Amino acid sequence: MKLLGLTAIALAASAAAAPLAAQPTHWNSTAFWEGAPPGVWERIDFMQHRIDAGVAHHRLNRTEATRAQNELGRIRDMTRTMRDRDGGTLSDTDRVYLQDRLDHLGNDIHWMAHNGW
Repeated sequence: MKLLGLTAIALAASAAAAPLAAQPTHWNSTAFWEGAPPGVWERIDFMQHRIDAGVAHHRLNRTEATRAQNELGRIRDMTRTMRDRDGGTLSDTDRVYLQDRLDHLGNDIHWMAHNGW
């Protein structure tokens, strides 16, 4: 009887672990940016296309799209301000900061598209 109980526990544990084993072994966090251009302005345009596609394919609802558009607008404004401040170019530090903001926005859009807000 005791052996039967242990067998049942072992079977239950292996059944619970099966969905974990079926998960992909690694997640590619940069997949969102595949095909994205390296420049800040080009990447902003790329992000705009991603937002538009998310709306067109009903992956982003109106609230999510508005949140993404607002953040992208802030990044655009910040890019203009930084460029104007530095005489028409972006410093390396500013470029890295802006790319980081775009990365965060991309992650947020990915999350909203797959989880909803």
